[in-house]
Order: sequence, then C-alpha cells, then structure tokens
Amino acid sequence: MSRELSIDVDRQDHADCAVITVVGDIDHNSSELLRETIERLVVGHRPRIVIDAEGITFCDSTGLRVLLSGARVASEAGGWLRLAGISDVLSRLLRMTDLSTWFPVDPDVTTALDRAARSDTQSPG
Repeated sequence: MSRELSIDVDRQDHADCAVITVVGDIDHNSSELLRETIERLVVGHRPRIVIDAEGITFCDSTGLRVLLSGARVASEAGGWLRLAGISDVLSRLLRMTDLSTWFPVDPDVTTALDRAARSDTQSPG
C-alpha cells in the first residue's frame, strides 16, 4: 500500500529560498503534485528550491523525472534545486541511476539553507 503524497511549501526569507517538504510516495499517481509545486515557485520568481526529502518513502522513474525537470526549470530561471535529508530509499535510487552527482545534497534543511546563504555572499570566480 502506498503512502499518500503530501507537500508543504515554506518560504525562507533569510536565504531567499523556498523549502518544499515532501512526505510519502512519489510515483506516477502523485508526481504531478510535486511538478506543479515546483513550477508554481519558479513562475512566482522563487527558483531557489530546497526539497526536504527525509519523508520520501518511495520514488519511481516518474518521480525522478519530476526532480530532474524541476532542477532544469529552476536553473533556467537563474536558481537551483537542492535535496536535503534524503532518505535511504531516494539515496539508493540516485546511486543506482547514476544521478547522485546531478543534485546538490545536504544532510538536512538547515545545512542546505546555510549553504545557500553563504553562496550569496561569495564573490564569483
């Protein structure tokens, strides 16, 4: 039995980021909710996105496509998509598909937001 997907979006002003907390299964039936959430943030000029992935209990290829597409859309809008607190399930899937280097991954949301804030204060180059 799959766990119903729930998504919560929290605005983090100090790092100018949006945090999407995802709990449950990301599969063919639920991935549209995550895709729409990411797109709404990007269209709303919030392309810096941290996904709190600790509560993800399952992710199939459809879910991976949504994460990859979200990273691309955020990047094209001048932002990025980071994963924080990834579960063993998602970590294993990213390694198996050789996508573990595609996403910046942080141990938790606090670390992700700290790194985002620090990257804003560093000079390019």
